[in-house]
Amino acid sequence: MFLNAPAKLNLHLEVVKKREDGYHDIRTVFQLINLYDEMEFILNETEIKLTETPLAIENNLVLKAAHFLREKTNTLKGATILLSKTIPLESGLGGGSSDAAATLIALNKLWETKLNIDQLKQIGLELGSDVPFFIHGRNAWAEGRGEIITDLNLPESWYLLAILNTKISTKEAFKDINIYKEKLMTKEDFLIGKSKNSFTRLVKDKFPEIKDTFELLAPIGVPKLTGTGSTIFLSFKKEEEARKALKIYPQGILVKSLDDSPLLQLLE
Repeated sequence: MFLNAPAKLNLHLEVVKKREDGYHDIRTVFQLINLYDEMEFILNETEIKLTETPLAIENNLVLKAAHFLREKTNTLKGATILLSKTIPLESGLGGGSSDAAATLIALNKLWETKLNIDQLKQIGLELGSDVPFFIHGRNAWAEGRGEIITDLNLPESWYLLAILNTKISTKEAFKDINIYKEKLMTKEDFLIGKSKNSFTRLVKDKFPEIKDTFELLAPIGVPKLTGTGSTIFLSFKKEEEARKALKIYPQGILVKSLDDSPLLQLLE
């Protein structure tokens, strides 16, 4: 089985409060984009094996997802998983969570464990707050840890990504965040054009290269941070405008919005 696990952008990300369980409540808009990790799943008798290119990833969520699913469903089956990474690590694009979601969906099919989408989302939430969204597979407004999901119809868009080499740990970013007492934005606010990212001030202060890139991109659009960083993106309604911006910032990557994930074909 071959799958493409897509990346995401947070078009809006607001940290609401710290919860008693140590996590944070958020409000966010998830947008799928056509940047993918490629994955192959091969059924085998008992072992779970992972081969990663170009480099092995420490504590890879793919292995954790496979073992979680096996434990939760009491199956004895195994799989060989081949992962080819394109989505950079710790970049705010959700690659690890997307890979974990793809693993749960693929192995649920291959192992014939017959879990429904809500059961898969529940397992996914134990792996990471973004995993339920990637299992959901459609653009969304999300609350709670990110697992309270409402479908959102978003217009076709093109995005210029500035993917910096800076690695920002999501766990550390949430630990360092200051939550300001401000009126919370609603889904309706977002739909009339309002948005923010609660981590922008933090990462600009902590990482001068991110602040410099914001300033560099400002003349060609409205730069925004996705996730906890370190990818900055510009949004465009027309491909022609996006390609003009790419000529000005040729080290960027041009991607397009997706309405839904290729993973959905295995759930429908």
